[in-house]
Amino acid sequence: MKAVGIGFSLLLVALTLTPHAQGSTICLLLSGDDPERVLARLPVEEKVPFCLEFVNSIYLAPVRETFAYQPGEGLFLIRVESPSAGVFEYYGLPPDRSGSAEMKRKLGDLRLLSHDYQHHRLWVGNKTLSLKGLIPDGQPLTIKVRTGQACEP
Repeated sequence: MKAVGIGFSLLLVALTLTPHAQGSTICLLLSGDDPERVLARLPVEEKVPFCLEFVNSIYLAPVRETFAYQPGEGLFLIRVESPSAGVFEYYGLPPDRSGSAEMKRKLGDLRLLSHDYQHHRLWVGNKTLSLKGLIPDGQPLTIKVRTGQACEP
């Protein structure tokens, strides 16, 4: 997974993923049970990937899910990476030799639930947000993409 992490870091640098800091019109909003109480806001750029990293609780394997927002189309899961064959069986995807699978799977809001958010990180542009402490373990976390509004509170 370290090689994947290094490769991903180089990809981030190569793509110069730097979201607009002020007044972004695309924003990830993270909330718990109360959707009106936003826990974090992260600006994103259209068509620029962002990632969720975690340890799969069934296979105890690291996973990186890569997403992209496309205006007028919505949010898509575009890549899954893991060293575990079981993870790919769970997703119903055939991995390539590097432990990665490409796709374009349309999604709605992302809803996470973990007994421990210790190994959950969200990578958006050049920023990393650890989900541990953002919400209590065992509580659901929702990630929504919103457009046409500033990302600042």
